[in-house]
Amino acid sequence: MKHHSIFIIAEIGINHNNSLDNCFQLINAAAAAGCNAVKFQLFKARQLYPRSAGKLDWGDAGGRYSYDIYNAVESFELPESWINKIMHNCKKNKIEFLSSVFDKRGADYLVKRGIKVIKLSSSSLTNIPLIDYCTRYNLPLIISTGGSSLGEIEKAVTIARKSHNKLSLLHCSLKYPTRLNECNLGVIQTLKYAFPGNKIGFSDHSKEVSEAAVQAVYLGAEIIEKHITLNKRMKGPDHFFALEPAELKRMVTDIRKAENKVNCLPIELDRRIYGSSEKITFTHERYLRDFSFISIFAKRDIKRGERIRYRDLRLLRPGKKKRGLDPEYLGLFKKYKIFAIKDVPCEEAISWSSFLNA
Repeated sequence: MKHHSIFIIAEIGINHNNSLDNCFQLINAAAAAGCNAVKFQLFKARQLYPRSAGKLDWGDAGGRYSYDIYNAVESFELPESWINKIMHNCKKNKIEFLSSVFDKRGADYLVKRGIKVIKLSSSSLTNIPLIDYCTRYNLPLIISTGGSSLGEIEKAVTIARKSHNKLSLLHCSLKYPTRLNECNLGVIQTLKYAFPGNKIGFSDHSKEVSEAAVQAVYLGAEIIEKHITLNKRMKGPDHFFALEPAELKRMVTDIRKAENKVNCLPIELDRRIYGSSEKITFTHERYLRDFSFISIFAKRDIKRGERIRYRDLRLLRPGKKKRGLDPEYLGLFKKYKIFAIKDVPCEEAISWSSFLNA
């Protein structure tokens, strides 16, 4: 059997729709298509968003929707009691189990159950405390880089390399779905030059089956990740742009063909998909970056004049709330005595103006 070096991940994410049977069907579909791994997401709403995160309005081909962010995220949770069953099903299907983690507790839980790789989403790229914590397990780490700058990626890589260099970076566009002319696959080459000691891949958020994935292979991507679903018409925000089983099988076939061509034929790149090689936060990524990148929030009401202690703070996604300080500054509140110069209500962001005069 020919050895294939491109590692293909079928992103199940929240598309299980709270059904263990759906999980099993998706795992079976990914294995049948020839994927190397399936990926879930392990999170708790209370550790991901403030309860006051606001309402989200979105739409797809089926219509327009509006719902409370916290309640919706809570409904998307993967029950921890399913993990062992899911891992057993993966083993039976000879496909690797992966899961994104979003906090230290989730990392601990999965490592204790024998996970072999830790995956962090784009929203965790600037969560330096979490990256530092995860690298201490000495397990391979995969980090998506959508919506970030090259400097932010460099900072994350520097932290990870303190423990080890078993690190893979996935280029992606922080937009669901991503138009082909927003993929900017030229960034793959930038990441390969900037971080030559690490594997570079592509998390494909486009609706098209394989156009972007194939181009990513031509540019040297070693990992391809793609969302999958049993049916695009199922209820939920991640179904309509995901691949159904037959499409997934076609994508894997196209990737394997592209992989075989790379060293044999002249490759013609699609300049529209190649786009820019500059690694920045693109305009189309700004909304989701502000929405989902982790920030420091107050865990309780903090009164003017009170000391802001480390234990008073939480790392959360803002949702529709105003952003505050990035997680890398969390340690300041442990190292120094910092006092609030104004009231900071519970679940409001901690910013420089919370304790420093302009």
